[in-house]
Amino acid sequence: MCSYLPAVVDASRAAEVPVAGTPAGTVVVRACGLQVHSGTVTARDAAPAAGELAVFCRPVVTAPAVVRRNGTVVADAWLPDLVRLGELERHLGDGVIEAAVGTAIAQGRLKQRERRRLMSYPLVIRLMITMTLVPDASYCEALSRLAGLLPDIPFALEWHVPAEKVVTDWRLPVPAGVMEDVFWQAAGPLISDDEPSAVLLAGMAVCAADGMLVNLPDTPANRVMFGSAGTADDSAPFPQLRIVAITARAARAMLGAILGGSAAGEQTLLRRLVRRRPELVAGRVICFDRNFPGYELIMAILDAGGHVIARVKDGISLGSEDGPGRGWLPDGSRMTWLNAPSGKKADRLPVRAAEHNVILPSGDGTGEVSETCTVITTLLDHQAAPADQVRETYLTRWSASETTFGEDKTTTAPRGAGLYPSRSEERLEVYLWI
Repeated sequence: MCSYLPAVVDASRAAEVPVAGTPAGTVVVRACGLQVHSGTVTARDAAPAAGELAVFCRPVVTAPAVVRRNGTVVADAWLPDLVRLGELERHLGDGVIEAAVGTAIAQGRLKQRERRRLMSYPLVIRLMITMTLVPDASYCEALSRLAGLLPDIPFALEWHVPAEKVVTDWRLPVPAGVMEDVFWQAAGPLISDDEPSAVLLAGMAVCAADGMLVNLPDTPANRVMFGSAGTADDSAPFPQLRIVAITARAARAMLGAILGGSAAGEQTLLRRLVRRRPELVAGRVICFDRNFPGYELIMAILDAGGHVIARVKDGISLGSEDGPGRGWLPDGSRMTWLNAPSGKKADRLPVRAAEHNVILPSGDGTGEVSETCTVITTLLDHQAAPADQVRETYLTRWSASETTFGEDKTTTAPRGAGLYPSRSEERLEVYLWI
């Protein structure tokens, strides 16, 4: 991780790495022009000539200089203001965390602290993000990694890695809502719809919705608040939290998520997410598996301006239209409907169905069997979204959701054994948004 003042970011990285020559952001000074003042080295401004010894440096930070009587030069800056999350924060955007903290203070969710100390709210938020990447590290170890080379800089206001109690005193007041605000700033597509690598159907970005369970520290309070799955008597090894997320197929970007207890239904959570943030599905095609299709959920997505492709469970009746063609279309799909909870014919939800054949290993593993799946879509125009494209789009659900969740579980799964920085049910939500 690298830490910079905003002014030095562009000076220390380049869009393209040159094939030869001095890398962008490198500072070159004459070795004979260096002057030592009580441990601080300064350089005269003459450029090196051919054949002269030169020192090649990379800047750590830019800050106003304070020159002391003995000639020592120190930085007139405060280290907590300078710490950044490197590439993570370049994606998030500089100043986003500070803005979230400012909003929380203005709303009374965080108490204003006047004095400049060893910590700050933005620094402790960055530390909490860092700790999810290095869950085995102590607070002090994680903070040392986060600060990078900055502690080596001579600051006018001296700084050192504080004790863990100091970190805890700053960490505990940060509410989950602040971390959720940061999450929503980071969430979003990584590839625009007009880029060559965009994944589209009928001119709309292809996305997926799915849910997963995350193991939590096994405490009585966590079991009461979140519950567990798989057993009727709550004897599962860990309490669990359910996450339902919408992800983009292109670059597997996380677009949005919602949290709930293990007993919360995936359809219920997704419907709640769509109603709270309809922009997540507007103008997008949302793919999900057979556990999701439901009249109310699909209607919520349609009302928000999105469309659906989903596998249908066995046992769900898809009626046939009257007439000679029985609803069959030239591309091999057919018009049908989902019955409404009211049971009224006028409330039926029209959809288009396409069959999808899957070849699976037989039970003994010696052969193969064919299984027919039915995929439905609210894209009723068979020319804009032919059946073969609908089937292929449904298959992208695996890479959009399953692969993304698999990557997330790689880092979250071990924490069920107690590796979360907090075991408190109130504090866990803070880290679950990271």
